[in-house]
Amino acid sequence: MAYRGRITLNVRLALVGEELEIRENVNLEIEEGIITHIGNGFSAEGITFKNGILIPGLVNAHVHSADFICQEMGYNMPISEVVGDPYSIKYECLSKNTKESIMNSIERFIMRGRELGSNIIIDFREQGLEGSLLSNTIKNKMAANGVKYYFLGRLEEDEFKYSYILNRLYEIADGYGLSSASSTSNMELIRDTFKDKIRAVHISETMKHWLKNDLEYVMRKYDPNLIIHGTHLSEEEINVIRDKRASLVYCPRSNLWFSVGIPKVINGLKSGVNVVIGTDNGGVLDPDMWKEMETLLLISRIQDPLSDYSLQILKASTINAYRFLGIRGWIEEGNNIEAGLLILEGENSGILSSNNKYMGIIKRGNKIIYNLGAIQKIM
Repeated sequence: MAYRGRITLNVRLALVGEELEIRENVNLEIEEGIITHIGNGFSAEGITFKNGILIPGLVNAHVHSADFICQEMGYNMPISEVVGDPYSIKYECLSKNTKESIMNSIERFIMRGRELGSNIIIDFREQGLEGSLLSNTIKNKMAANGVKYYFLGRLEEDEFKYSYILNRLYEIADGYGLSSASSTSNMELIRDTFKDKIRAVHISETMKHWLKNDLEYVMRKYDPNLIIHGTHLSEEEINVIRDKRASLVYCPRSNLWFSVGIPKVINGLKSGVNVVIGTDNGGVLDPDMWKEMETLLLISRIQDPLSDYSLQILKASTINAYRFLGIRGWIEEGNNIEAGLLILEGENSGILSSNNKYMGIIKRGNKIIYNLGAIQKIM
């Protein structure tokens, strides 16, 4: 989405810079999609949100969007039977739907996420090259709707017989999304092909995977830069991810839903690893980053009683994800609004009167009264 002309916004509070510093009574000028001025007080020329709270757009760092067409599938079944490759009910459901219906479903899912403030989404796309070609079409459409849509492709095992298929996937996808440490024998080939793109993988989502020492194996064979879940990882293993400069995506609601465990989020938040957040499966969970952040906050307070990691969690949904993606999405003069901007309702929600604004935003920030969507450069 390209922005023409000039717009000025007046807000009661703004989270400014890489540290999400709270500033009061702010005017913000945007010209041709670039933040040209951040000033004190309200501008006479601006659009005024007297109780508005300005924050940078959220990043949903891990979803399976196609699953949105299979709502509440297998709610009483173990995770392997619901989403496991390649014979689970998820794949049965996808096989029964047309490309057009899956595409429409993915688009609805993405726009649902945007309604909730996720102007950037990182999607794991199954269904081989065909699934990624479909997502490439969606990527172009979503750009016009203010959504920066990244998709990570995945080939079917028989597609590796032909090198041109992997090369074609590399050309169109933003990276590769590996299902697990045991999902393919072609990890090194994928690693070498996608050496300058996102290389993501589910790690230790279940105790069974952790007991197989999946992190060590994948780090050696695949060298991922994005680790999904890490539900059962130890402090030492999280430090390995940190030292490799990879990012760790927590999806706590998914872990709870599938009954696989409670992620040790406090270890990640304390370790210095680049923590980001995702809502995971579109078939069983709403792409609601507010719920995800609140769940993460609640878990952190159980694991470290009476602690306050609210700022770190807000940064995980914004700043940390921007750094991973190599964009400057935070609110700063000279920055493009690459992640968009959100204005939250602050008065009726109680955030403005909260004794801890970061906590208040996480718990009650889901009423978005203005969303200036993300700028996306088409590949």
